[in-house]
Parts: sequence; C-alpha cells; structure tokens
Amino acid sequence: MSPVTPEIRASAEIVTGNDICKAKIQSLLSEYELPSGLLPAEDIEELGCVKDTGFMWLKQKKDIVHKFEKASKQVSYATEVTGLVEKCKIKKMTGIKSKEVFIWITVNEVFVDGPPANKITMKTPTGISKSFPKAAFEA
Repeated sequence: MSPVTPEIRASAEIVTGNDICKAKIQSLLSEYELPSGLLPAEDIEELGCVKDTGFMWLKQKKDIVHKFEKASKQVSYATEVTGLVEKCKIKKMTGIKSKEVFIWITVNEVFVDGPPANKITMKTPTGISKSFPKAAFEA
C-alpha cells in the first residue's frame, strides 16, 4: 500500500509529466544540497513534495536499474520512491536498493557530509553504510 495518502496529497505540491518532473527533481535536490543525479528516474508520472514535513515521492511507469559509473554502483528504483528530505539528507526512504556483489540491499537513508569531506553515504535498515565521492552522483 502506498504511503501517499489522500491527506498527504492534499497538502503537497504535485507536478506531473516526465519533463517537468525531471526539472523539479533537479531543483529539489539542489535546494536540499544533494547531488543532482541521485534520483535518475525515467518515464516519471508524478512528483510530489510536502514542504512542511519534507515528505516527497516520485512515481514512474516501471522499475529501473541505474549504474553510477563513477561509483561502480548499480541502484534499483521501484515504480514508487518515497522519503523525508531535509538539508543534505533523505531518510526513511522506500523503493531504492543497491547491488552488493550478488544481492540487492535496501537503502533507507542517504546523507551528504559537507565540505571538506564531500562524501555521500548510503545506509541500510541494519545500520550498515557505505560512502562514495559526492561527485559520483552528480548528473
């Protein structure tokens, strides 16, 4: 069941259509000081954000797997991705998995360490995390 309830939709800024949603994702990530390529969605149907709480979601037509070449990392994005966005962080994420050797592991938090480190860290529900250069996730 989707966490995007009618109550959440009523208080959200919602945009539809692939091109406008891609532009809005770039703007949203930039606003929160996150890498511009972090959510490389395709065929986006809807993007919503509740500014008061930071809850955001995106819906795309199908699951995608994206390879971040500079990080040598494959990441899977479900048809619905959700999370609570705040400065330099997305927490309580759903719909994102990272491939580690032969298995897909759920990613529930992403955060950026500010200068001088400029690292981005992906965290799993079990508390295991892995850091990469922030530049590897720029569009």
